[in-house]
Formats: sequence, C-alpha cells, structure tokens
Amino acid sequence: EQDADAYLLLQEAHDEIMRNALAEIGGHEVDTEGDAFQCMFPNVVISLLFCFKVQEDLAGYDWPESVLSLYGCARVKSKLYRNKYVWAGPRVRMAVHFAKGGTYLAKSHPTTRRVAYGGKAWDTTSTLSDVGHGGQIIVSESAWRQLTANGDEGAAGYPIFEDLGRYQIGDQGLPMRLLQVTPARSALSEREFPALRDVDILDRGQGMNIVPSMDGKVAVVCAIIEPSRFIGVAERFITLIAKREQASKDFSMDENKMDSVASPLATSPVFVPEYSNEIDLMSLNNTVRRSTSLRGDERSLGELLNPQNNVLKEENTTLYFTDEHQQAVDVVVSTLQSLVSQFGGYVIRTVEEVDTPKQMMVIAFKSSSSAVRFALAAQTTLMEYPWPKEVNEAFGYNAKACLSRNGTPLFNGPCVAMSAHVTKIEKFSMFERDDGSFRTNHMNVGHMVCYKYNGILQALELAFIANGGQTVLSSSFFDSKWQRGLSLSQTQVTDLGAHGVRYFSHPVKLIEILPKILQERTDFFSPLASQRILSVGAPNAPGAHGEPVALVFTYPRVAQEFQNSEHASQAVDNFSESVRILLPRYNGYESQEVGTGCFFLSFPSVEDAVAWSIHLQLILRRSDWNSSKSLTGLAMDDAQKLSMEDTRTSATIESGGAPSVTQKNFFPASSMEVIQEKMSSGELEDVDDQGEDSLFSFFSTHNAFHAVSLQMRHLVLVQIGISYGMPTKVTPHVQTGRADYFGPIVNLSARVAKGTKPGDVHLSSYEDLSETLRFGDDPDQQSCYLKGMEFANEGKWVDVDLSDEGMRSFKGVKDKRRLYSVKVSSDPYSLRATPTSSL
Repeated sequence: EQDADAYLLLQEAHDEIMRNALAEIGGHEVDTEGDAFQCMFPNVVISLLFCFKVQEDLAGYDWPESVLSLYGCARVKSKLYRNKYVWAGPRVRMAVHFAKGGTYLAKSHPTTRRVAYGGKAWDTTSTLSDVGHGGQIIVSESAWRQLTANGDEGAAGYPIFEDLGRYQIGDQGLPMRLLQVTPARSALSEREFPALRDVDILDRGQGMNIVPSMDGKVAVVCAIIEPSRFIGVAERFITLIAKREQASKDFSMDENKMDSVASPLATSPVFVPEYSNEIDLMSLNNTVRRSTSLRGDERSLGELLNPQNNVLKEENTTLYFTDEHQQAVDVVVSTLQSLVSQFGGYVIRTVEEVDTPKQMMVIAFKSSSSAVRFALAAQTTLMEYPWPKEVNEAFGYNAKACLSRNGTPLFNGPCVAMSAHVTKIEKFSMFERDDGSFRTNHMNVGHMVCYKYNGILQALELAFIANGGQTVLSSSFFDSKWQRGLSLSQTQVTDLGAHGVRYFSHPVKLIEILPKILQERTDFFSPLASQRILSVGAPNAPGAHGEPVALVFTYPRVAQEFQNSEHASQAVDNFSESVRILLPRYNGYESQEVGTGCFFLSFPSVEDAVAWSIHLQLILRRSDWNSSKSLTGLAMDDAQKLSMEDTRTSATIESGGAPSVTQKNFFPASSMEVIQEKMSSGELEDVDDQGEDSLFSFFSTHNAFHAVSLQMRHLVLVQIGISYGMPTKVTPHVQTGRADYFGPIVNLSARVAKGTKPGDVHLSSYEDLSETLRFGDDPDQQSCYLKGMEFANEGKWVDVDLSDEGMRSFKGVKDKRRLYSVKVSSDPYSLRATPTSSL
C-alpha cells in the first residue's frame, strides 16, 4: 500500500507547480476534480508553454525519497543531456484542444459563482486528457493547425510534434487526428509511450512526418552523417539511384529546371571566344592544410583536391564500427527527426524504391525559409549536444585543433554534411498498380510513398561533396525567398564559387550558410569535392589572405538620346554579360553589382585588372550589338540621311548570336536634326572607313562609320577606375556571401571611376607603383596580354600607353594621389589616330 504521507507531499507539490505555472505563463484555472486541473488559455502558444513548464518543473523538482519510492515516481536519467532526468516524480497526462466560438458554453455556477464551461469542445478536451499516458501531452489537430496557421511555432519554442494517427473521439465517434508534443532540446523528448488508451484507431499516423507527403516544387534538404566515415554508404546509395535514372525509359533532362550558371557560348548574345584558364589551386594551400590538421592528415594537396583519388582512398580504408558509432548515429537521427517535426518537413524514406540509409536523410519542405532554419538549427543543436569523450575519439576528432579565435570549440561529436536545393520532385505509391488499383489490401498504403530521382539526386550529390559540419546551398535555393523570417545577423553566408557538379547539366554556383556562432568553421573546411572548381569563392578571393589587391569599379554610360531605347538597355545587359565572361580569364572576382552594369570587382594584380579593362573596352568598341549606326542613320548614304522623316518605320540591330530587335520610330527626328546640324557646322568630322584590325576582327562584321562622337557611336561606354593597395578587411557580404572589401582603397577606386571619361581606364594606388607597373618584357614599350583573342583561343600581346596624369584630389580621400591613364597604343577608334590594319 502506498505511503499516505508521501502521497500528500506529492499532491501538494503538484498543485503548487501547476498554480505557479498558471501565474507565470498566464492562464485561467477553471476547476479541479481531485488531482485533475481544468484550465483555459487565450491561445495555443500559451497553453503549450504551460504544459512544457509543468512537465519540466515536475521532472526537475527536488522530490524526497519517500515520493520517489512511490510506484511510477522513480527518477530516470537522460541519455542525451547531462544532469537531466527523463522522469522524476508523478507522471501527469495533459491534453490541449482549440475550441472555436460556438463550440463551448460558459455560464455562472449558481453556488460558487465561478464561470463554468461545457459543450462539445469542452467534452472533447476532457476525453483527450483520458486517452493519454502519464507524462504525455496530447494535442488535437485543430490546436496544431491553429499554431502552424499563425506561424507561432517559434513563439512556442519550436516544439516537437509526432503524428499519432486518426481516432474515434467521444460517444459520437467523431474522427480526429491526434498528435503528441514535447519541448525542443529537452530530456522530455526521450520519453516513450505505448498506444493511446480506450480509443479506436482509424488510421495510423505519420510519426515525425506530421505534414502530408509533398510533390511539385519544394526545397529539398539532404544530410549525410560523417561523410568521411560513411562515404562508402553514401556513394553506393547515390550511385544506385543514378543507375536507375539512366535505366529509366522516360528520363529526359529538363535544363530549364536545372540549377545552373548559363553557359556563355550556349546562351550569350555576346560572342567571346572560349579560353581555358584553370584555377590556380595552389592558392588554396593554406586552407587545405588547416583543414587536414583536424585529423592530422598529411596527404598531399593534389590528393586532397582530386575527388576521385580521395574517394578511392577512403573507400579502400578499412572502417570499423563500434557501439559509439551506432550510438552517435542514433542520436543524430533522432535529433534531426525532431527538428523536421518542428519546421514542418517531410522525411523522404524511399527513392526509386530504394530505402534511404540510416546515415543519410532526405527531407522536403514547402518553403525554403523553413528548410534553411532547419539546417541552421540542426548544425547548432548537434554542436551543443553533450557528446561524450568516447564518441569524439571514435570519430577521430582532435578538439584542440578545432577552436575558434576566442578558444571555443567549433566541432563536437559526429558532423553532418547538409545541402539545400529547390527543385521539382515527383512521388508515387509503392503499392499502386498501373491501372490505379493497389497491390495489397493494406489500409495504410498511402503512407508508403516513394519518390523519383529527379531533383533529389542533385541535392544528394551536393551533400556528398560537402564537408562534415557544412551546409551548402545551390543557387536555385539561394535565389528563392529563404531569408523570410530569418535574422541575417545570426547567420554567416559565404560564396563558394562556381563548380562543375555531377548530375547538374551546367556549372552551379554554391553558397555556404552557417550559424554565426560556427562561422569560423569555414577556415577548417577543405575545398568542395566537386568535379571542377570554375571560379573561386569568398574564402579565396583576391586579397582574402592579406595580400594587396586591385579593385575595379565600372560605371556604364548611355547617351541621353539612347536612354529610353530598348536597344541601349539590351546593350547594357550584353555589357554585363561580357564583364562576367572575361572575369575568370584574368583571375577576377565579382564582389557586387550595385546597379545594372555597375560592378565592384577585384583582381590579384594590377596587370590582370588592366588587361581585363583593355579587353572589355575593345569589345565595346568593336561589337555590333553596341553600335548605334543603324539607329542614328549615319551608316546610310547621303540621300537616306537627308530624308529623315517621321514616317521612318523601323531600325534594326542584329548581333552575332542574338535575336534581331526591331522598334518603330526609335530615334526621334529632333535628335537626328541636332546631329545633322553638328555635322554641317563642322563640329563633327567624317572619318574614312577603317578596315577591321586582325586582332579583334571576330568581334565585328561592320566597318567604322561617320564619327559623331565616341559616346554617340556606341550605345554604351564604360568608365573604369582601378585602385591598387591593401584593403582594411575582406569579409563575406551579409546577404550575398560574396567577398566584400573595406578600407580607403575602396573609396579611391570608386572616385577614380567616377572621374573617368566614358571609354577610358584610369588607375591610382595607395602603394608605390614604380615597380608594379611593368607590363610586358620590352622595357621601351608597355604591353599587356589579352587572353583568348583569336579563334584558336590563343592570347596576344597588345601595346599600351601608360600616361602619368599627375597628382589629383578625390572626394573623401585624405591626400592627393597620382593618377594614370591606360590606353591601347594607336587605338583605331581614336579620332586623332591614324587608321591601322592591326594593333
């Protein structure tokens, strides 16, 4: 027989805990029946917070031994959290139900004068409180939907929901979906319960998959636990899915759905010959060596950067699995599943009828914001988990080698490589026949959902090439509305550059995202194990490791007469595309595009910056798409030019590779009259037709026409300013993740560009350029090497003139700075130059 005194202590402590929680959280005690409390709350959030506090306080209460010795009141220590208890003291069952107006009654009790409640909703809540078990919190579907519809999961602490299924509730047998809820990051989540009591089940639940299965356009998150340890498991699964993809009869690659950086030669109206310029991977040496110190890895840089060698080496290594490995995997899976429940994800357990390995997870989210919050919460939660020393030793981690600058650990326990990708997925039932019937009479075939490989395979590959503890976003994901509801001040976004990745039809830009408290992990990550690095990311951008850098600003200028033209707008777009096509040839890096065509760029050397600038200016001078001759009419014969009438129907520009654009009444007659007046007055001179120079002949099929002015002969010209020196700081931009530069050098380069005439290139510096400005090998003639200038993809030296423009003052710059102008020698498009056949 139970100890009566101990039970009395228990009852008093229980009531005290309940009423203290009501007072603190904010609820109304309606009535009590023995040891049962009936309470009302203004909303679902407050009711959940009340339940969580009561359960936490009961487990954390300092119960006397007499109470703990009572049946069902013993302490049970947590396996996941130190100094925490899963159970302690009495087990109290609780239920939450949301009642709409009209579903319950409220009236004053004639004796107590307190408000008494009744009605359908009240009876339903009473029934729900009886079907659960001690320590369990049951939530009705209406309460869960009210919480999620208002987006109040965060206010409730992102609780963990588990779908228990549909049940017949009450005397009338009303079907109702019931869920179980526990607080996040709590030992209470370790509680396990049997099936509900005294209630008939109609349909078993989805478990942690509290949302229905998804298809169509979704955000897919893939996670691989300890990719270095379980690389064989992950690779075999991905390879199997890929083989099934190839074997599919109806497989077709939809390039419009692929996350890609468009191939320049395939889609660009701007014809710029291809040029092979491999990334200098030795610049990654320091980062790689820091990352290998995590496990004392002394492999060569070439081996580390070769994904094939890396895979073969890992796969041939004998891997052993201990109890610590199994325990760690179980904890990670349980943690991720609980987070999936919190953020409304759906776990895809089967792809092409192949079960996902336990070391991997594929989760679909309806919104990219939920997906990225899940990924950030997962990395933080796993880092903060109290992993025992044995687990870290089992995975080979050296804690002393993984510290931040302030001495705090950056890695703890097994690490998870994660990826996020927005794509379209397609599901089908594993039991459904071609005619729509089912292969089995199982009542829950709807739960056995399988997914096709499309989209999922790409997300799997992104996680496969990532590092443990890293989250990689594809550009399709990054371009979605992932920032909604997320505090950017608590995240670190880092550009990882463009990569060639298996199962993507085009190169893909990748972005890393980490919680702010783990941002220094980037310093320890190895380069992504992609097939090819096509452009460097922010960690290896020019100047990122404390070396001088050449910063470049570009400002495109369009003549006033052309500013309302669709042709001029297209020319600016073509200019922007030319900028990006040329950048990798000269080791350039795009930091920002603050406006259309207004670029902020960086180069590792002045030589690269000058060569890129000269190359770009020459493209603008010689490209058909940038010529205004057919708009102004200056290329027509005299009779046509003199008959400028408003009835002129159209002007057409055709550029190599670009579609024709036709626009009626494009160039106003008034503007043509101004041009004609200037020509007749002698202000503008006619120049003879100039033959195409051999160096740039592939850019153009037209000869020079009558010169109006340099600006009027082109739809767009660009002002380019270059500044060389040491930036104060280089850090990823908070929104784009691209390398952002700070310091006086940034303002100087912008001011130099602002003061440059359209079509010119000016250079200044905070450093001594006497030794830096050495272009070419000829001491008597400056020259720069333009890459990929001919059909054979070979570069060519071009003579340049470097003119000292003297000391100049710039707004916001403390002292005067020496200014240089850079031009191609004997520029065939200069009004003063003598026409030449080549440069």
